This record gives sequence, structure tokens and C-alpha cells, in this order.
Amino acid sequence: MSQKEWISSKTEASLDILSIERHWRLANSRFSFEDLLEQAQRPVLGYLVRLTGSVHAAQDTLQAANVTALEKQESFQPGTDFAAWLCQIARNHFRNHTRKQAATKAEALVDDRLHDVIERRYRERLAQRRQQSNWERLDRCLQSLPDHQRDLVEGFYLRGHSLTDLAESTGRKPNAIGQALHRARNALVDCVKFQAESTATQNHPHKTPAATATLNEVPK
Repeated sequence: MSQKEWISSKTEASLDILSIERHWRLANSRFSFEDLLEQAQRPVLGYLVRLTGSVHAAQDTLQAANVTALEKQESFQPGTDFAAWLCQIARNHFRNHTRKQAATKAEALVDDRLHDVIERRYRERLAQRRQQSNWERLDRCLQSLPDHQRDLVEGFYLRGHSLTDLAESTGRKPNAIGQALHRARNALVDCVKFQAESTATQNHPHKTPAATATLNEVPK
């Protein structure tokens, strides 16, 4: 065997030995890391239970921390406290999860409040429009009454005069004023009902609305 061949064979043998040694060290390193990881499970879980206040949340956080630890095992310094290192990873996971939950709750709270405000304002505006429509119908119907009926209605309902006051101002008996007011009220109710039904029929041809009266009861 020539010197060159001898050197080549020794070099290949050395490379094989180095390769085997490197693989053994890597395998031994992984085993040691996994062994440390297994030993740290109980103390880290206890720490997380105290931190989160929930066994279920602690287990989920520890599981996430284990995955991160395996991914970043090269950053662990041998000879240092492995449990403390894993606790730090787990604490970071818990903080990130807490921040995400807080942000989600805040967004949901803002959405709920905004929805409530919009819904409340919509109902208020709808009620205002309905009330305005009722008053407009009532005003049109009031103007359509004969003068003597309109004067009685305005005097009794708008100005607050009593039947006796109206009787004295018109020279009629209170009972007659009450009957006249009753007839005027019925005429107004029929008029408002007719206008409401006409408007609803125009807006919704297939629906028949229930009309509302806005006058108080007239004493008989």
C-alpha cells in the first residue's frame, strides 16, 4: 500500500469515527434535553396552576411551552436551571394569550356597545317618526272638523277647559257639550284611522294596520 493510499484510508476511518461520535453526541444531547423536559413537567405545571388559577389552562399553557422548548432547545444553556427556563417560556405564552383574550373582549365589548347605541337610536327615531306622523294626521283631521266641533276639541283637550267652562262660554248645558265632544272625538278617531290605513296601504299593499287614537276619553 502506498503512503497516499494509507493516508487516505486513515482519513476515511477518522471521518467515520468523527461522524459516529457526532451522531452519538447529538442523540445523547437530545435524550438529556428530553429527560430534563420530562423532569420539569410537574414543578412547571404547579407554577402555572398558581399563575392561571385553572388546571385546564395550566395544562394548555404547559403543552404550548413544551413545543416551544423543543423548537428552541439550542438556546438552553446546559448547567442552568432548566425548570426556570421552561417557566419563563410558559409565562410568555400565558401573557401573550392573556393579551389576545383582553383585546378580543375589548373588541367584542365595543361592538356590543356600538350595536346597542345604534339599536336604541333607531328605535327612538322610529318612535319619533310614528308620533310625528300621528300628530300630523290628527292635525289634518282636526282642521277638517266643522268650526264649532274644532273649537270644543281645542278648548277641552288643548286648553284644558272643563265642560262647565265650555258650557258657560257657549250658553249650552254641560251634558250637551259632553255629547258634542263625544261626536267630535269619534269623527277624529275615524279620520285618523282612515288616514293611517291609507298610508299603510300605500307603503305595504298586502298589510292592514291597526289604527291608533291619540285623544283622551271624553266624559259622557
